[in-house]
Amino acid sequence: MSSQTFEYCDRQRKLLARHELDESRPNMDIQTKNDARKYLFELAGEQSSSANAGLSYLDVSEREKVILSIDDEQDISHGIRLRLAGHGYDVRTAKHGLDGYRMAFSLHPIAILLDYNMPFVDGEQILLGLRENPLLATIPVILISGKVDDRTESRLLKIGAYAVMRKPIEFERLVLLLDEIGRHHQGCQPAETEAVPT
Repeated sequence: MSSQTFEYCDRQRKLLARHELDESRPNMDIQTKNDARKYLFELAGEQSSSANAGLSYLDVSEREKVILSIDDEQDISHGIRLRLAGHGYDVRTAKHGLDGYRMAFSLHPIAILLDYNMPFVDGEQILLGLRENPLLATIPVILISGKVDDRTESRLLKIGAYAVMRKPIEFERLVLLLDEIGRHHQGCQPAETEAVPT
């Protein structure tokens, strides 16, 4: 990793670590999808001069089975965590998209389970944010939704989703997908990639 790339990633991590994400924040002012996306990139690219305690990073052995579940319905995330724990996966949960985007920096999980329908920032906007960030672009993302038609599924796959699953979740298929991802997962550092254009 070049020094320039390292500085870029470190700046993002520090910013996201200090930024308290709360759905009730009055200054979020997210009214549209474009506002949400703009907020993501301001969050990731803003310069910070304040002191920061930093994030706690996972080493290679810890990261091999870590999955990040981003869903505003916490009972669903809890169910996913319990079911996948039986298959050896360590599922960390985020209660909304911006929180999940922040957590992805510190965890760098082998896969992200991302709910499509969420308030403030929906799954598609988070997926685009992940794919356009060189530090997170290679993490496989499985979109999960109770309401997604074939056209939407095709679009999500085109912009970088690894797979799209409908609720109720077919856990046998989910485990197969995660096992497949796990077999191809190598190394502790994200690959240096170019941002995927939209």
